[in-house]
Amino acid sequence: MAQFNGKFKLDKSEKFDEFMAAMGVNFMLRKVGNSTKPLVTMSTEDGKVFNFLSESTFKNVKLQFTLGVEYSDTTPDGRKTKNVINMVDNKLVQNEKPADGKGKEVTYIREITESGDMKLTCKIDDIVATRMYLKQ
Repeated sequence: MAQFNGKFKLDKSEKFDEFMAAMGVNFMLRKVGNSTKPLVTMSTEDGKVFNFLSESTFKNVKLQFTLGVEYSDTTPDGRKTKNVINMVDNKLVQNEKPADGKGKEVTYIREITESGDMKLTCKIDDIVATRMYLKQ
């Protein structure tokens, strides 16, 4: 779990606009989402409870979660969601569902590459977007 401790800066994205469109994010917020380069800070001391901070010029998101425990959240575009994150094959797998049961389910997979960078895979319907974050 220690491999997730650190700071990671977004370097590049592929198919992220299509991913956001499939979630129903409006055009203006998609433009902002595609232009920001967040700095993500992650930490865990026990491998079960994680602290997550994403900082950007658009919005800062601070979160603490426990593996396998559902939590409620509001996404940067304002959607209310219920989430569960589990460790699967050394990857943090987040399943996000609309809190009201209406809308689409999303999966986020965070993994640390051999070079120590973080790869985020975002899945909705048949769309798969990737975002690469460089270790700082």
